[in-house]
Amino acid sequence: MKKSCLFVCFLILSLNIFGQELKILNTKDLVEIAEKYGLDSALVRTYGTPIFHIDKTSAEQLVKLIKYNKPSNRIEEFLVDYALCGNDANLSEILHDFFNRKKDEIKEYVPSGYGYFPSISIKKLFILIANSTKQTDSLLFDYYKLWNEKSTYYKEDYERGFKEKNERKKEELMTPYQCCNNNCHTILSFLKQMNSPLYSKNKQEYHKKFLKTYWISKFADWEDEFARNKKDCSEYTQNNVYKTITLTKEYNSIGDIDFDEEVELKDLFNEYNEESYCWKLLMYNDKNGYLDLGCQWDILAGGGVFYRLELKNDILIIHEIYTWVS
Repeated sequence: MKKSCLFVCFLILSLNIFGQELKILNTKDLVEIAEKYGLDSALVRTYGTPIFHIDKTSAEQLVKLIKYNKPSNRIEEFLVDYALCGNDANLSEILHDFFNRKKDEIKEYVPSGYGYFPSISIKKLFILIANSTKQTDSLLFDYYKLWNEKSTYYKEDYERGFKEKNERKKEELMTPYQCCNNNCHTILSFLKQMNSPLYSKNKQEYHKKFLKTYWISKFADWEDEFARNKKDCSEYTQNNVYKTITLTKEYNSIGDIDFDEEVELKDLFNEYNEESYCWKLLMYNDKNGYLDLGCQWDILAGGGVFYRLELKNDILIIHEIYTWVS
């Protein structure tokens, strides 16, 4: 779930949230935003923050709204993270419905940048298996058939690539077919893990022939990979105290704190105040929250820190979740 600096840069440019002002959002407002303006409009305000750790109720309400919204990559990211990091035992139907509606996007995909197609999300496959129904393997096989069909449009280019002398052109010709076969191989790997009757060793061996070498071994132990992803979720709740601040008075919630008057908090913000390409984002629910501070001068030039906040009477406990530099 951790944001890459490239993603942060893109997100900040798209939201126009650069500037010195502290942006504050109560997670309880997200449901109203989603109902009025659509789920995407609510989720874009979370900036990838795992709100389900601090507001389970609002997160559950947002998940229930998924079936009323057109599938999108942003909704998929939220749903996958929620399923991976949460403890909701009633997700199977929602997951099946969402990914069943989203599968036809494959028909619309076109190669981009050296001929690459999107790789099918490993996390998506993890959570589908973890929340499987009787229809899960047939849904995955539908994905397989769509990618396999798509590969046929690029096989001729792939074969032409063997004769191409220009390395860049060679890559552009061969990669689309390889990507389609990689997604087919990936899906079959997971069908195998499910002991599905739809799995075919012959099909998997066929697709394997067209993969780039470094793609082949990454599914040796999907259960270990799944466990690692689950462990990554826990970092957002870890107790790693960076600073404890005694506030000038007691506040009922983090959103009530007077950030202009609390001197120690102002000091925390100092290095993110002066430039127009810096940001300060606070998302909270009552006495818990997340604070995202950073600056991005260029695509690969920036840095910041992500904190978890805990309010106890007049004490604000600040836990450092991670820092990043690009």
